[in-house]
Amino acid sequence: MDYILGLAQFFEKLLENKNLTSKKLSKFIKPAKKGLKIDFAMNCFALKRDLNKDGPEIAQDIINLITEDVLLHFPFIAAIEGDGPYINIILNKASMAADIFPQILSDVRTYAKSHYLKTQKSARLVVEYPSPNTNKPLHLGHVRNMLLGQSLSLINQKVDNTVFQTNLFNDRGIHICKSMWAYQKFGEKKTPESENRKSDHFVGDFYVKFAQEEARLKNGLEDQIAQLENERKKPLPDQNVAYINQLTREIDATDYGKMQKELKQMLVDWENKDPEVRALWRMMNDWAEMGYKKTFEIFKIKHDKTYFESEIYNKGKEIVVQGLKKGVFEELEDGAIVAKFKKKGLPKQKVFVRRDGTTLYATQDLYLAYSKMADFNYDRSIYVIGNEQNMQLRTIFAVLNRLGMKAENFHYSYGMINLTTGKMKSREGTVVDADDILEELELLALDAIRERYDDLDETVVVERAHVIAMAALRFFILKYDYARDFLFDPKQSIAFEGETGPYILYSYARICSVFRKAIKENIHVPFDPITSEKEMLLTFDSNLVKEYKDSHEQSLIEYLQRYPEVMTDSARHLKPHLLTRYLYELAQEFTRFYHACPILQENVEIQTARLWLIEVVRIVLKDGLQTLNIEVLNEM
Repeated sequence: MDYILGLAQFFEKLLENKNLTSKKLSKFIKPAKKGLKIDFAMNCFALKRDLNKDGPEIAQDIINLITEDVLLHFPFIAAIEGDGPYINIILNKASMAADIFPQILSDVRTYAKSHYLKTQKSARLVVEYPSPNTNKPLHLGHVRNMLLGQSLSLINQKVDNTVFQTNLFNDRGIHICKSMWAYQKFGEKKTPESENRKSDHFVGDFYVKFAQEEARLKNGLEDQIAQLENERKKPLPDQNVAYINQLTREIDATDYGKMQKELKQMLVDWENKDPEVRALWRMMNDWAEMGYKKTFEIFKIKHDKTYFESEIYNKGKEIVVQGLKKGVFEELEDGAIVAKFKKKGLPKQKVFVRRDGTTLYATQDLYLAYSKMADFNYDRSIYVIGNEQNMQLRTIFAVLNRLGMKAENFHYSYGMINLTTGKMKSREGTVVDADDILEELELLALDAIRERYDDLDETVVVERAHVIAMAALRFFILKYDYARDFLFDPKQSIAFEGETGPYILYSYARICSVFRKAIKENIHVPFDPITSEKEMLLTFDSNLVKEYKDSHEQSLIEYLQRYPEVMTDSARHLKPHLLTRYLYELAQEFTRFYHACPILQENVEIQTARLWLIEVVRIVLKDGLQTLNIEVLNEM
């Protein structure tokens, strides 16, 4: 039931004041803060205007009206107490169990979204992720991007929002030419197959090779390059043009200068559709995309549409030209078209068309927003992009608003993920690739499983290790608020104790272990972990709820009741970590119950009631984990 509405109806009947309807009262009843031994509280200060009394006096008056006879008509209320201006409410956990257990047992998915559907309207969302550059393999930073984007999509699908998952391949530009240049110089017609190398890793090797060669050729020129950059940063009237020209000639005459010239020429040739350059570009991008596809498959990522920068990079100019006519943009004396801003947090001006008529990333971003709107007619477009792009996206969204785009565009600005060994740098080859980190976790999981079991079939060991590794990786990354920076510790993530994915998997497996023991003792159970099927002969008897008298049982029931609210908050606020935190706490609470409350040793009534209780916990744990794309194991 909707407990806030039920409590509001209780207070409406108690107060008998025509101004204080249940609809109005429900606004003043809130779930209690975590750690308090109450379930809800009502702030009586909010009733001051209607009752012409101070908060504490109103609270005491209400307490005086409550009798045992009144509470008989509202059996879901266990106790009501005054606390200054607040009224604290404790719910009857047996009544709560009788209400929510049948819902969870019948259809946990419907139960999970029940709170959201009462409080929010369904929407059409576009989630763009991970949008990589096609010059290197996906790394640990991309993993955070992918898991955030995927979990946002799955959580919102869970609550009946329509979600479209999109991707953008940044497959052109000077950064792509760097890998191409290095392959031309050092590739020797090698292929991923000839080197037995995953194709995106093969491309990334040449990106690193370019950086190494660039650093080698740059050696000894650092002072001249720094002087040139500093001179060019000065205002135009203060620049020493003769000195700039001198430094430029000197640098251009070196092997480093020739390298930079060849790189820029390659980009020009690409834009002019030179056949040889385009063929090289196509070959290397196909390798990169092929590798990404394999990684996406491992992470179970499917996009509804993928956009390519090479196809849209020059298509935003018309939007800017039209916006110029409407006064959204201004044309400068040199021919450049800019947007000017006065609002704090935005640049004074942003160039969208250069003076030579060429466009920028920002111009492309405008076109991409309109393309996604045409493709999906969205209410909200979520860009899962790191916080280093905060200014860029604030600027884009401000311009889109000026252009009249009614839908909401939201930058899901996530923090950085680094290793305990330090920051990752692609050009220096110090990045940990997505494939490599998963392989490392699988090896750690294999060791842990083999320590526990020495007689498992190797196929089972490998399959189990993969599930544990993926749970470790997904959970460790998603347990942090998306805006927060953090360090990734592979060994900590794979631990079977603490706030980790494997700990929750172990809690789930422990429930299954109880069921297996019960089956051996010829005790009927709600779920058979051997066949992974429910026992059709058993049905939940609501009379069993009277057996839930232990505080650990009641605490579990409280957590189970909170599940729809947690799912709502995770979807509404785009915070997967709220769901991971809930699952961890539910697993913790189950562990406390498991150690404090015997199950199979009790009499039949308590035994049966507790078997049903842990079955409901099992269902919610599995549903929550699957919402994060984490598989469960019936045995660890």
